[in-house]
Amino acid sequence: MKIITNARVMDPESQRDEVTDILVEGDEILGIRQATEQELSKAEEIIQGQGLIAAPGLVDAHVHFRDPGFTYKEDIYTGARAAAAGGVTTVICMANTKPAVDSVETLTDLINREKELPVHVMNTATVTKGLKGEELTDMEALAASGAVGFTDDGIPIIDVKLLMEAFQKAADLDLPISLHEEDPALVGSFGVNQGQVAEKLGVPGASHLAEETLAARDCLLAKESGVRLDIQHVSSGVTVDIIRFMKQQGIRVYAEVTPTHFSFTEDLLLEKGTLAKVNPPLRTAWDRDKLVEGLQDGTIDMIVTDHAPHTMEEKAD
Repeated sequence: MKIITNARVMDPESQRDEVTDILVEGDEILGIRQATEQELSKAEEIIQGQGLIAAPGLVDAHVHFRDPGFTYKEDIYTGARAAAAGGVTTVICMANTKPAVDSVETLTDLINREKELPVHVMNTATVTKGLKGEELTDMEALAASGAVGFTDDGIPIIDVKLLMEAFQKAADLDLPISLHEEDPALVGSFGVNQGQVAEKLGVPGASHLAEETLAARDCLLAKESGVRLDIQHVSSGVTVDIIRFMKQQGIRVYAEVTPTHFSFTEDLLLEKGTLAKVNPPLRTAWDRDKLVEGLQDGTIDMIVTDHAPHTMEEKAD
């Protein structure tokens, strides 16, 4: 028997949060309690858990493993090892690869290769063919082949009629659609919030309205269609208020936030330069505080990483 001693054991389901020991035999947890002196003396191995957290495996519902097509940045093998190293045991991969996951063939290839990975990998498929926003994929076939949802992540879907059709199909399949809400018509330049920092840097920036207008529109479409809608990586405080209101209307809308967006503000660009450019951009201290508020009151449903490796050359642009 192995014993992990003095670890902080956290389990949201049982509301457990205490410093205690964990008794392990092979792959089975025998008990979560203070070990007796006799158990400690007979243990094959004692692992010091002081200062560490023991918890169920984390789920990251928004990652990019860059495979296929961008494996010079990442592949499913390095991505899975990175997840496991961070205590993440389940990930959901986005579909904006090259080729995009818009066909059963591409999806099946990924699923087959992912069987050997050390973490559980789920896959989304794209809403539109080639991420072009012009024609829907065969959503029924992709769902039957293992897609757990649909997203054109990274590219907003502007065509309202097409999106409504996608919502209706996804609702029939009882699968969610996840959307990157950032209207390009309201973006002067990506990666930097439109405001004081953008002015100092001499760039137009991306307006908070780019996110808020699409989020409000798509919540209303979700109300009509009954789809489960996921608003990806929320960055605006007003978007938090919009989602809270829409939830109160009974709309099945869910929201993500990244640690980057609830930890930093646009001021980080003055220190880190292009390394702090993200889409959607880091915004103001007010926005950051509203994101934290949204997490605290349950308006925002999940913390995701949006793990998306780039090369140093790309980040320098």
